[in-house]
Formats: sequence, structure tokens, C-alpha cells
Amino acid sequence: MVINEDVKKVIESSAFLSLVTVDEDGTPHPIITGKGEVLNDKVVFGIYKMETTQKNLMANRNTWIVGATKDGGPKGYRLTGTAEAKDKQLIFTPAKVEALI
Repeated sequence: MVINEDVKKVIESSAFLSLVTVDEDGTPHPIITGKGEVLNDKVVFGIYKMETTQKNLMANRNTWIVGATKDGGPKGYRLTGTAEAKDKQLIFTPAKVEALI
């Protein structure tokens, strides 16, 4: 399991998360998302527009999420993995988690 309880707490308590996809030319596309929910070691977001993000995922599923919080002291994590858009949700599957703070 890549997402432990501490990482889950940071993801779910962050007011906003940064989500980065890459287009077919290798250009990063960072966006700010609303809440993410951790379900079965995946992070799930509702899709509101995200047209460029969805287009990028069709060409390259590599994705990064960055979340941080001050609750209980400053903590932040970068999650590296892949994502897919399915049924009006973006489903991120992490392969690696790194502490940032």
C-alpha cells in the first residue's frame, strides 16, 4: 500500500491539491484541484472541465499530485503515478510517495 494513513490525512485535509499531467510534447500542465478522496490506495477527483488534463491523459497517463497542510504541523507529499479519466472521475494510482516538508 503506497498511501499510508498520514499521506491520506494530508490529501483529504488539503483545501486544494496540485495535479500535473504532461502533453504529448512533454510540456507539463499543472492545475489546482478541489478535494481528493482516497479509496483503495487511489486518489479520486470529480471532473469539472479538465479538458486539457483529460486530453493529456489519453496520450500520457503519467501524473503527479502535490498536497500540503498545516493541520497538526506542516506536512506535504508528492505522489507520482498514473491516472485515467473514467465516469466523470479522475482516478490516480500512485506508484511512489515522497515527503516534501
